[in-house]
Amino acid sequence: MSISTKEKIIKAALNMFSDNNYHTTSMAVIAEEADVSKGTLYWHFDSKEDLFREIVLTGLDYFQDNYKKIYNKDLNADGKLLEVISFSIKVLNENIKLAKIIRNNRYLVSDDFQKKAEQKQREAVLEIEKIIKQGIKEQLIVTDNSRNTAVVILSVIFTSPAEWLFDQIKTMDEQIDFVYNFIMNGIKRREKND
Repeated sequence: MSISTKEKIIKAALNMFSDNNYHTTSMAVIAEEADVSKGTLYWHFDSKEDLFREIVLTGLDYFQDNYKKIYNKDLNADGKLLEVISFSIKVLNENIKLAKIIRNNRYLVSDDFQKKAEQKQREAVLEIEKIIKQGIKEQLIVTDNSRNTAVVILSVIFTSPAEWLFDQIKTMDEQIDFVYNFIMNGIKRREKND
């Protein structure tokens, strides 16, 4: 199955934005990488920011939509958090260029875009917070602030040093186990020793 011209452009832009950055990547370079004319590129995307916006916001929507699906599964909070971590790490491993773009470039574009991306990240945090609240009700998780706990969980997975960690831990299953155990050891309810 051949990919569409728009998909070729997005793939080329992913490569260019992740290898360079937003400001140093021109539409001409993206067109050349995609093997399309600049006219074709501008037919699909009005501007470099429009192209960048589609890549980043579509990626952020993908995470949030899947976090909602995980929350709605018939699992306890522990199972849901394991699924969140597994899903996130698998997607990051398979789409490392997208992760680099979101992490390293989103502050390089307009204030409007930054606000939109931050709003989508806050929405993802709210999805994870629902799981944390479920875990509190199930007496599985101990925390004084479910939102801050959700932020920390996503931060462990999505920050720049996490990429280094994933390079050091070779298999995806080991990465998932390490992150899951690290997070759960910090938030699980423990029996008090008398």
